[in-house]
Amino acid sequence: MVKCRVEQTRTVEPVEEMSSEKLNVIVFLSSTRVGPSYLGEGSWGDRVGQAIKESLSEADFKVSMWDPKDKQYDVLKQPMHMVKDTSIFPDWMHEKKAELEGADAFVIVSAEYNSALPPALLNMMDHYPPTSYKHRPVALMTYSVSPLGGVRIQPALKAFATELGMMPIPSIGRVSTCRDKFSDDGSLKDEATQQIITKQAKELKWYANAIKTYKSVSPIPTK
Repeated sequence: MVKCRVEQTRTVEPVEEMSSEKLNVIVFLSSTRVGPSYLGEGSWGDRVGQAIKESLSEADFKVSMWDPKDKQYDVLKQPMHMVKDTSIFPDWMHEKKAELEGADAFVIVSAEYNSALPPALLNMMDHYPPTSYKHRPVALMTYSVSPLGGVRIQPALKAFATELGMMPIPSIGRVSTCRDKFSDDGSLKDEATQQIITKQAKELKWYANAIKTYKSVSPIPTK
């Protein structure tokens, strides 16, 4: 005789129904460029980042912008997790680490510098332990004044995010020929680019909700 065991399934309610709290997302900018150049004023990443922030807010995220121009990170000597006495780091870095650990999702907005990732981006993010980023979804967006839109650095950016333990979502975006996509006041005027950014925000929310929901009923394996 064959014995069958019937297990009761557990219904998992969507996070949006379980809690009214917004999902926390951190947007990492990558450029420290300021002032005028023949390409325009300041960094194009500020404009791309603002468009992404607006779409994330519309998707009901609570958005925090991390800009390497706002905090003066020293050139990396030792990351926080490699130092026994972490009191040597300033209070604001401990606060930033706690913010990382409380995030539900991430977005990395990367320029392309000579076919490479911007040093300021790597320097900022590498100060913190990989465990601060781990097991959360990340949306990747590159941009450039060229028609390629930073596509040459996308494999490196995806590898970098994965190495930190983040999970890149399928919608990897790019903004090409930035000078043609924004108005003089810095607002995005290109509808096709807006559709890409909007889709990415919605997809990031889907993954963030799915992962957060499953974590609530099944803890992350530790061994």
